[in-house]
Amino acid sequence: MTTDGNFAHRLMWVIWPAFLVAAAAEAVFFTIFDPFDLHFFGAPLELSRSAIYTMGFFGFWGLGIASSALTVFLARSPWEVNRCPIEPPARPEGCPKREDVDACCAPGEAVRR
Repeated sequence: MTTDGNFAHRLMWVIWPAFLVAAAAEAVFFTIFDPFDLHFFGAPLELSRSAIYTMGFFGFWGLGIASSALTVFLARSPWEVNRCPIEPPARPEGCPKREDVDACCAPGEAVRR
């Protein structure tokens, strides 16, 4: 297993589906509810329609990002969770994984020195 570009891939796995869901959620929500009928803590929103649509989109996008990020976080493999990011020679004395070359690499992957 490689970790090259892993963060960028996971970021796209989170942001792109959340964007699509936000667009669909906003379309459905504002088809049912008129922005001028919405109230925040009992007070009507004193914003333009465009501002309410924009806030709604970013709100739905934020919820989608949180959901997708939780899914990606929980989908990590045991290797990703348990691996040691420090190369064996750089590990402190007494570290139980100091002699274990595979503790920082996926099974079958060579240690880069």
